[in-house]
Amino acid sequence: MMRFSALALSTAVALVGNLGIALGDCSFDEISLQTTPGFTITIDKEYKILEDTIAKVKYGLYCDSQPKGVDGVDKWFKVPVSSVGVRVPIASGFLEALGHRDALTAADSPGNLTNICLDASKIKSLDSDEQANVEVVFSSDAASDGDKSVRLPTDDSLSPLQKAEWIKFVAAFFNDEKSSDSLFSSISDAYNCHWSNLQNVAQQPHAYWIQYADNNGEPSYNIIDSSYQKSLLAGAGATNDTSKALDDSSDLTKFQNAIKDADFVIDQTNLTEYGKRATEWYSKFGYSDPQNSGVSFLLSRNIWRTDKYTSKSGVSNFPEFGYVRPDLVLQDIISVIEPTYDAGHTRRWMLWLGGTNEDTVAIDADNYDCSSPWISSVTKCTARSDFTGSDPDTSDSSEKPDDSDKDNSGSGSSGRTGKIVGGVVGAFVFVVLGIVGLHYFNRHRRNARIQALRQSDFGGEGINLHDARRFS
Repeated sequence: MMRFSALALSTAVALVGNLGIALGDCSFDEISLQTTPGFTITIDKEYKILEDTIAKVKYGLYCDSQPKGVDGVDKWFKVPVSSVGVRVPIASGFLEALGHRDALTAADSPGNLTNICLDASKIKSLDSDEQANVEVVFSSDAASDGDKSVRLPTDDSLSPLQKAEWIKFVAAFFNDEKSSDSLFSSISDAYNCHWSNLQNVAQQPHAYWIQYADNNGEPSYNIIDSSYQKSLLAGAGATNDTSKALDDSSDLTKFQNAIKDADFVIDQTNLTEYGKRATEWYSKFGYSDPQNSGVSFLLSRNIWRTDKYTSKSGVSNFPEFGYVRPDLVLQDIISVIEPTYDAGHTRRWMLWLGGTNEDTVAIDADNYDCSSPWISSVTKCTARSDFTGSDPDTSDSSEKPDDSDKDNSGSGSSGRTGKIVGGVVGAFVFVVLGIVGLHYFNRHRRNARIQALRQSDFGGEGINLHDARRFS
């Protein structure tokens, strides 16, 4: 019996040693950062320093006893942590992707978490009493919970990959940097591969990310050109002119003129009339007769959002999982604009808002396997240089609903109108001269594409911006 115990102990020591952890102490894995995400990690023998260079806060992490004589550290945490509170949904997504969902024991709004794999009975409301039972609280504010709060980025000033790389920051609290480094490398490789594959598209569509807001009764119409949205559109191959973003965001006419060249719009307005959000959208943006507007994205009904995947109560999954997987978000957008690029891709977050039906999808066991979660599984992208864009005649009706009860966004009479407009523009091409002729020729090709989309009753081109400079 004594010999068996000694053998078991030596085996355990060997296993722990192989994990890079010594008995009575622990070692930290040094990893590099691929982007400039807004934080740094510095490794010492006895501790590591995470510096949030955006908020200018330094967090010290140690294994056994808190180091002394270390200057400039604002907060210390003993790691690995085992009990976490979250005030921002992206933190839950990072924990799920890292395999640490069981560490989430409290949340600011537990009912707003969309991860079906969480044990709801263990998630408590993160009030003042519950703060004492968690070791760290991931929040949008480094001061929200005193010495326990740690800031994560929640705005869109970072690019998709920069934001996703904060998974390494969260992983450091679990001494799990190597796993996070491997996962992020796969995500980054896939994202950059799809980006590169869309660089030979012959005719880039125009796309805008937009938002309506009510500022104390004053309407505000905005073209969003933050780094996050701008990079995704660029990664998909679309173009636009965000220099048209308005100084006076309350001017509806100027806003409509600024986006009238759009083939696609992605909207992030807070719409609340579920089941009638398309009508709500047209009303907020002042489009009373879209089918006769002559505007490309209205005729083809290419109005999209990122809240297709939701919880059963209707909370969008995008802030929780989408920010963690920018490669999948990019593929979603490409599948909208260039449907033949990857016909087998299943959209998760892109929701078509062009008609009267809203096909949101509740996350459940049919589309998310807790034992093999897709949030932490990356499909390798194959590099290719042969893709030059989807044929304008290509129909993509795989996910656009059969909108038989159409409202003013309908495609019946507008399809006929498109043919007439296309013919007129085509004739005009041949009679105008020089550079003016070239301008109208390009518009004719764009209208032909819209006509095909209208006839198919489903928008279908991929947003891809080869170069962010196209937005300047």
